Amino acid sequence: MGRVKSKYPKGNFVFKSSTPNAKGERALYLQYIVNTSPVFITTGIFIKDADWDNKTQTVKSKNPAAARLNNQLKLQREKVDEQIMAYEGHLTADIVRKMLKGEFVKQNAPQKIDFIQYAAEYNQQRYTLQKISYSTYYNADLYLKKFQRFLTKLTGEGLLYIPNLTIDLIEKYKAYCIKLGNTKEGINKMLTPLIKAAMYAADNDLLSAKVAANIKLSYFDLKERQYKSEVADSEVHYLTEAQMLQFVDLYQRVKFNRTREIMDMFLFAFHACGLRVSDIVTLEWTHIDWERRELSKNLVKGKVPHTIPLTDAALNILKRWQDKNLNKRFVFNLLDSTFDISDAERLDKTIKSKNRILQTSLNEIGNKMELIFSLTMHVARHTFAVLALNRGVTLHMISRLLGHSSIITTEKVYAEFLPDTINDEVKKKLSFNFTPSSGSPEA
Repeated sequence: MGRVKSKYPKGNFVFKSSTPNAKGERALYLQYIVNTSPVFITTGIFIKDADWDNKTQTVKSKNPAAARLNNQLKLQREKVDEQIMAYEGHLTADIVRKMLKGEFVKQNAPQKIDFIQYAAEYNQQRYTLQKISYSTYYNADLYLKKFQRFLTKLTGEGLLYIPNLTIDLIEKYKAYCIKLGNTKEGINKMLTPLIKAAMYAADNDLLSAKVAANIKLSYFDLKERQYKSEVADSEVHYLTEAQMLQFVDLYQRVKFNRTREIMDMFLFAFHACGLRVSDIVTLEWTHIDWERRELSKNLVKGKVPHTIPLTDAALNILKRWQDKNLNKRFVFNLLDSTFDISDAERLDKTIKSKNRILQTSLNEIGNKMELIFSLTMHVARHTFAVLALNRGVTLHMISRLLGHSSIITTEKVYAEFLPDTINDEVKKKLSFNFTPSSGSPEA
């Protein structure tokens, strides 16, 4: 399986003229190849050859205006890319030329556009523009197909023209999903690609803005109080400090060395501030700064830069694996040293496959510990967060160490562990002695 290939022409920035101006700069052009025909337009940006990185298609950081120029280039290309990907007919060089000049006017009749196909193409567009990960793209595609099956059962055909999309239909779909046993949280995930596409259709004047706004509000409210039985699937499982000591004790006594290696990965995930399994799998030796005692890498989820300090325990594990000398590139030897991590589809499937293998061994360890839940790599992440909270580390700091995009995410996941922490903080730090004496006031 290779990466997802796009049927759309890709925009590239090129120097069209070989002669620089008096300042030694050349004009950058945005170019598309449409049916072998090149289509150009100037970006209005002039830079020196030495300031341009053709491989990454960006202005090098040594140029003082690099950030502003790169943002300008990004917006110019995205504007055209979005029009190209939303185009419904046969794409020609002349049409792209009009798009580049800002002369193209979209004239699609919503009565003739199937919403499912429209949503699928918008999902593909967001992935191609790297606004979502492959995993998000793949899951959204599955959710759209599920909605299409619902339509087929409801109407006899899996076709829905954009004007026929209504809030009533979405509510029927929610009821259908509930009947199938899906959780409210799960249904919200299924609704996301539908809501995103509806909002995009409204932005392009294909759907009533009022209808789109109502559909956007169709998510289940998950803030309401829930009984334990309703949230069992999303319950946070973690090891107590006593169970962590039990885990470490078993580390010395397991029969197979491979099991011990997998336990090493679990312990490293814990000590490395709850590192996700996807980042354990893709962890490279170049991500480790031994002198600064830091780990720095782009997280697989969200593709954002992440830096965390490494404790002695984490560094000791890394040194053990360095001595093994199993892989010159990947720390835990879970990927071949030549693996192309830019191949999003292959990487996603490989991470899931490796996680299943790790989980098989961890389940055996969990059974020996007589845990009432399955032991997984993600338990290491939850264990770090809960034990850190118990030791008084602030929620804001834990959120940063976990690599969450927002502290709201952290608070939502670990809300049930906050009351005790808050009470302890009040007792330790907020017990001010501003209490009047119990004696009677003077007459």
